[in-house]
Amino acid sequence: MSLQPETPALERFSTPEDIARHLQITRRQVLQAARQNLLPAHPISFGGRRRIWRFKISEVDVAIARRTANSNGVLIADEGTMASGSSRSRKEKSNG
Repeated sequence: MSLQPETPALERFSTPEDIARHLQITRRQVLQAARQNLLPAHPISFGGRRRIWRFKISEVDVAIARRTANSNGVLIADEGTMASGSSRSRKEKSNG
């Protein structure tokens, strides 16, 4: 009997509907967040402007965990992580 490390199963891509159920928000909110790079997403394009979006639940969970782990609620958006507050409130904060 050989002791080989188990290879982790590949995570399947999820649809916007799956992510919406997971986060308990609407499909439209998921797609809007993906377009604005607030949620990590993988767009699939077959020409034209229409995109099919696919997500990995683990990546979405990590992005949300990073946001909630930040004590002051403001996260620098990097690599598709979520930024908090509206664009207007971020603009007002940056202007002083």
